[in-house]
Amino acid sequence: MNIPKWQKIRYGLIGLSCVLFFAPLSFIPGLFGSRDFCGILCMRRFYLYWPGMSVEDLTFQVMVSIGGVILLCVILVVTFLFGRLWCGYVCPVGGFPELVSRMLGERIKIDYRVLPQAPIRYGYLGFYLVTMPVLGISACTLCNFIVLPRIFDALSGGREGIMYLLTSVGLTNLALVFLLGFFAHKGRAYCSFLCPIGAIDGIVNRIGASFGFTRRIRVSMSRCNGCGVCAITCMCGAISIHRDKAVVDQLSCMSCHECVDVCAADAIEYLVIPPAGRTQRSPRCREIEPVWTGVYSKTGINVKRIFLMSLTAVVIAFIFVTQVYAGKRRTDPEGCLTCHAIKGLQYIDNNGLLRDATIDESHYYSSIHGGIPCRDCHAGIERFPHDAKKGGVDCANRCHINEPSSNARYSHKDIVDEFKDSVHGNGATSGFTGRNRLDETVSLLPSCRRCHSNTLYVDDKRIDEFKEVFKDCERECGRCHRGRAWRSQSAGHIIRRLLGARRTKKEEIALCNGCHGDVEMMKEVELEDKKTGKKKRADERFIMAGTSYLLTLHGRLLERNNQYGASCMDCHAPQDYRHRILRSDNPLSSTHIKNLPHTCGSVCHDYADIPLNTAFLTTDMHPLDLTPLDTKDIFRAMWREPSGWFVSVLILLPVVGFLGLASLVRLFYGVGTKRKKKHPFILGEFFYRKVIRKRKKIDKIVIVMLTVSLITTEAMAGNPY
Repeated sequence: MNIPKWQKIRYGLIGLSCVLFFAPLSFIPGLFGSRDFCGILCMRRFYLYWPGMSVEDLTFQVMVSIGGVILLCVILVVTFLFGRLWCGYVCPVGGFPELVSRMLGERIKIDYRVLPQAPIRYGYLGFYLVTMPVLGISACTLCNFIVLPRIFDALSGGREGIMYLLTSVGLTNLALVFLLGFFAHKGRAYCSFLCPIGAIDGIVNRIGASFGFTRRIRVSMSRCNGCGVCAITCMCGAISIHRDKAVVDQLSCMSCHECVDVCAADAIEYLVIPPAGRTQRSPRCREIEPVWTGVYSKTGINVKRIFLMSLTAVVIAFIFVTQVYAGKRRTDPEGCLTCHAIKGLQYIDNNGLLRDATIDESHYYSSIHGGIPCRDCHAGIERFPHDAKKGGVDCANRCHINEPSSNARYSHKDIVDEFKDSVHGNGATSGFTGRNRLDETVSLLPSCRRCHSNTLYVDDKRIDEFKEVFKDCERECGRCHRGRAWRSQSAGHIIRRLLGARRTKKEEIALCNGCHGDVEMMKEVELEDKKTGKKKRADERFIMAGTSYLLTLHGRLLERNNQYGASCMDCHAPQDYRHRILRSDNPLSSTHIKNLPHTCGSVCHDYADIPLNTAFLTTDMHPLDLTPLDTKDIFRAMWREPSGWFVSVLILLPVVGFLGLASLVRLFYGVGTKRKKKHPFILGEFFYRKVIRKRKKIDKIVIVMLTVSLITTEAMAGNPY
């Protein structure tokens, strides 16, 4: 294959970009704490517009995707000076389909270059920026910057990538990758029509081309003879012939240099505008790299070795000094640990199970309840030896710890009452013993102990932060609160509250998915019909709620440790009502349609209460279209909740199958390879008429039908929301 040197370099850069951006390495996204272009590295979502957005809202969106903002700014600066190098030489999302397309036979392809690029591209950009947010269509589900990484992830054996490609959303987008990439002439149809980054980049490219000092693909009118070879070769259809001269549309040109390589008259070049009076082409000179000589000074002291040894010593010292330790905050007034601290305190119960009654003394004193007398919780125990059956714990009991603000004995009773009113209210709040722990773990009903355990008072990861705050406690707080008792009992609780919640958002999701992520367990759940009072098995939407949430934008943000995502509790139990999770049809629920403007707008989306954003508020946070289809009967599974994605799959897959089968036939049997016409069978003839024969009256009906089909299919796919 006679591939020009410049194109070999370009293909090599695209291949290298795929290696650096996509799985299994994902090296560059890894620098931003991500695995792909999602979340902090997203370049597509932060400039979406919802009616009523303020500057603060825009700032919030920018901070969510700060890595993508930086990358996009760099791309646009490079584009202004040197042309669309990102799109033509680096971008793996457009480059990989191009490489695959160029390896397939040209005859069984679609030549999209005949379509009016600029109107479609910028019409879709307006639809993407404004109309999609207003309609509540998730931009993330129509994003090739997700699809291509998932394909590579699946090819490398990644479970997340495989599961994505087995969803109706994944299948639709995969079909679009084939139709707009692999089976498109030279693979750049998505870049030319639907990529928001390419559309913005094209505008900057056009502006930059008007300056003489910027480097672009330019045409010498005195040399051009209008042969049309450059227009035929251009992968983006950016070159057309007008009055027997080639004209470059900088809104579409990607500076790929392919037209330069095929121009026999040297009429096209990638250069700045030559100075006035110089009509000859600048000679191509080979730059000679200067030879640099290093100057070294010898010394008797090895500075590098001393520095490394010192650094190692500091690290080791830091490890030993900052080791987590916890002292006893309170003695054992009832003497329970006299026996229960004995190691190996084991016995066989009446059911034949080996039980261990030993309590780790250091862990207990370091835990949340380490300062509470044992009988505050185990109230039924009055004397020694005691009956184990009477040791049941009631979470509504009052403790001997006084609440500093009211100086009254602390109790979880208000929290228990709140829990009783929630959807989990049938779960246990009392009677907890070691004997019934096993029964509780297999029960479908949640309980206090299922979510809360006697964890460390301060997580070991935050012990240094706690110490830093605690050391100033006596000096600052001691002006009003004096005494060792206050310092040892109350100060620590207050400081721990100042440090923030005991669980991170990611830990909250893991806690909820301890049950809701267990699909087999959720299939056994029965929900009460509010109208009839009868119970029936939960539907598939409820069963897959934990899985589907993790695949939404909020779930992906938190999975990548981006705290701008909303956790389960942020939506279902915001602010002070952390235990009152209600059904969405309850008017008091935070997820009720009337309360969504406040729930979504109280922290993140200030524009949520604008009437035009009603569709945004009803965007599905648990869409079945994002959950994997049942591979045993994939089409039956797609009928579980028919949507625009399902319809799109039914339309696109047969077309992809036909083109794929035709490509395989040509590959193995060489059917039609000896025909003179090598251009694409679909729309290729129209393009050649337009470019070579310069016929303006082409079959507009076919073009309009294909254009409408392209846009409506894309819009229809986003319809489920």
